[in-house]
Amino acid sequence: MRLAATLLALAAMSLPGAAVAQNAASSAPSCDGTLAIIRLSEITPEGSVDKFKAAVAAHQAWYASHGYKDIIFESPVLVPDPATKQFVVSDKEMLTYHYYGPTTQAEPTHDEGWNAYVKLYQGTSSIKNTYLTCIPKGMSFSIDK
Repeated sequence: MRLAATLLALAAMSLPGAAVAQNAASSAPSCDGTLAIIRLSEITPEGSVDKFKAAVAAHQAWYASHGYKDIIFESPVLVPDPATKQFVVSDKEMLTYHYYGPTTQAEPTHDEGWNAYVKLYQGTSSIKNTYLTCIPKGMSFSIDK
């Protein structure tokens, strides 16, 4: 599936050691569902959760303004409070989800808007892990609408 190979290449390019991971793009499995990239990001000392959320909003806005039906959102990581043992929202880690829409078939052209939202991310966070996954049909909300 060409879409899966392209998206795997996109995911690979965002990781450290991308050259090694890019070689796997030609053997990407097919996805009978929705391809998604899930990233775990660490908020940097000069960053903040609010700045990170602004980067995510700019990311989603860029895709929408270019006609893509991708859905991009953030989700807080819940961690145990050492004192109370209760789960609390981390101010150090965030997850992002990027569900690819049906029209995302090739790497988008990197323009000034693309560079601007990437710069927002770079100014507030660093990527700890990136996962390309296939969300099975019926297990996620539809992005075909």
